[in-house]
Amino acid sequence: MRVLYLCHRTPFPPDKGEKIRAFQQLRALAAGHNQVDLFTLDDSPSDLQGQSELLRYCRQVTVVPLNRQWKKVSSLLYLPTDRPLTLPYFYSAMLARKIREALASRSYDRIFVFCSSMFQYVESVEDIPILLDLQDVDSDKWFQYADYCRFPHSWIYRREGETLRNYERWICEKASLVTVLTEREARVLRSITTKANIEIVPNGVDTQYFSPRNGARAASPPTMVFTGAMDYFPNVEAVRFFALSVFPAVRQSFPEARFVIVGGRPSPKVRALERIPGVTVTGRVPDIRPYLDQAHLFVAPLRLATGIQNKILEALAMALPVLAMPRPVQGISPKVASYIDVAESPDEWIRKTLDHLTHRETVTVKAVEARSKLVTEYDWGSSLSRLLSLLASEQVVVGNSYAACG
Repeated sequence: MRVLYLCHRTPFPPDKGEKIRAFQQLRALAAGHNQVDLFTLDDSPSDLQGQSELLRYCRQVTVVPLNRQWKKVSSLLYLPTDRPLTLPYFYSAMLARKIREALASRSYDRIFVFCSSMFQYVESVEDIPILLDLQDVDSDKWFQYADYCRFPHSWIYRREGETLRNYERWICEKASLVTVLTEREARVLRSITTKANIEIVPNGVDTQYFSPRNGARAASPPTMVFTGAMDYFPNVEAVRFFALSVFPAVRQSFPEARFVIVGGRPSPKVRALERIPGVTVTGRVPDIRPYLDQAHLFVAPLRLATGIQNKILEALAMALPVLAMPRPVQGISPKVASYIDVAESPDEWIRKTLDHLTHRETVTVKAVEARSKLVTEYDWGSSLSRLLSLLASEQVVVGNSYAACG
């Protein structure tokens, strides 16, 4: 098939959840002998270097730069409207023109839209089946932010949740097929619309790439690690919680303990945590595996989370024990989630962190068992095979036959 693939961020390097999923999808499409034309935005100079790698899987790659700071400011001009702010943020007139030209000059069998903000580029398309991969229900995420934050941010986030929920309803009913990561996300989406054709396509993890090495942990002091984009609000709040409310008490029992925060674009609030003895902020690194190898515990104190957290899957694949807030565990398969320890209050986090560091041999055995479950539950091969099957199926027809019949 000839596929027009739209993605809101350049999916290379695949160093964060959404980029990993998009990159794996492109690889699968290419392996299935589909011809893919990729149109995407770039908000990082380093991502421009990924075009040559993406051309291994795509017939054509079109990348248009996006100025993050200007877009943040200009999007606020839409506050008086009923338009979600994420749409103008991810809108580029240049990219829109290139997509129109491609649709006019080439016959496509399918349009693949990765995330809700890219659907705006094909809203007027009526004669090509559209598969929309939402991954998560973003409106739900914005409502979580609104409940967590104070005014005026709470008002802006709630407005975004409401306007985006209306937009999600419209595009899901317009798309031929909608895919999400988990059953929880599917339930949330079904509460928004009963007229969408929804399927679950979970993430996977490369368990050959993410595999433990012997001896690295034994040689390091008690180490806790967190990975993720460190300008992302939920990640910033998570590491601040652990560094300020948990880690100082851990250091009283383990004076050599370290907390390593790994990820690009650390915000000033994250950088400030380095003032705490034992806290290290790495910034962007070429490979997170050495940091997971040397750690004794992966912490995921995320109060705000949707879908599946790739960071947790990667830690489990490295046979690294995981301690998390309840919310990021919700989307994980029960067979795997049962191996993840959960804590909520600061006192509970302190107690369970100390317990992990004190009984390393016991939790290591549990982590090895978790990895064995992960290998069967989160295999990219089966997930992507399902995606390709759905893309080629009779479910993906022009318009939404499900909505018409429902």
